Amino acid sequence: MSPDQITMEEIIRMEKKAKGFRRYRPVVEIGMFVIALLFLFPVFLTLLNSFKTDAEIVLNPLAWPETFSFENYIQAWKEVNFPVVVGNTFIITALSTIGIIVVSSMAAYILVRTRTKLSWAIYFLFVFNMVVPFQTVMIPLNVTAANLNLKNVLGIIPIYIGLGCPLAVFMYHGFIKTIPVQLEESAAIDGATVTTIFFRLVFPLLGPIHATIAILDILWIWNDFLLPLIILPSRSTLQLAQHIFFGMYRKQLSLAMASLVLSASPVVVFYLLLQKYIIKGVAAGAIKG
Repeated sequence: MSPDQITMEEIIRMEKKAKGFRRYRPVVEIGMFVIALLFLFPVFLTLLNSFKTDAEIVLNPLAWPETFSFENYIQAWKEVNFPVVVGNTFIITALSTIGIIVVSSMAAYILVRTRTKLSWAIYFLFVFNMVVPFQTVMIPLNVTAANLNLKNVLGIIPIYIGLGCPLAVFMYHGFIKTIPVQLEESAAIDGATVTTIFFRLVFPLLGPIHATIAILDILWIWNDFLLPLIILPSRSTLQLAQHIFFGMYRKQLSLAMASLVLSASPVVVFYLLLQKYIIKGVAAGAIKG
């Protein structure tokens, strides 16, 4: 059998597979639509109950509210003290994310370009930290933070940077290997230093990974509850402040739902604007690396 005949047979076989996929495509799309609705149902339920009273939520959480009122949002805004806690949460999230991006990209660049046994050992140490559960280091981390006076809004930032670096270094490491070394050698011949080469040449080329890590870390840090709970004073961040609606003698579901909608809105908008970079960045770091 000639190579041309083999090629033609391969083409015919691929066309048959494509026709079979197109035949079941409507069923697949309907199934994906149903799954999407299942994931969106809790969001819809939270938004719906944010306009109800506590009695309406208890009697029938799936029913429409008798009257659509923003009283829950106004009261939740005042009780949680939103301007203060949102400011603290924004500072922690923004500075931690920037720190993770800068530190991790610099570390990954050095680990990729040195090509020594020590650099590979350090890289695998980063990778190993990705599988270490947070609960195993929770108590030692709390003690260390207390000894170093890090139990405050600014002190929690380096802790987040340390916890976020392993995944970020792993992703940067895979992407930096795809950047041709010849570009850096040409810049070095022109007299550029290592710092200049990294920040003027390499760092801008890491745009897809920057966006991916920013999205993942912002979603994680903004919504994190456990680490601020053990490090920060009560009601310091948005997630800690919402905990006041769930106490031993108090459970205000209506205010809690309104507070959850308010707290999730900024990060959801940010995610929707940049979600396309997640798949692009992960694919670039995983496949090309």
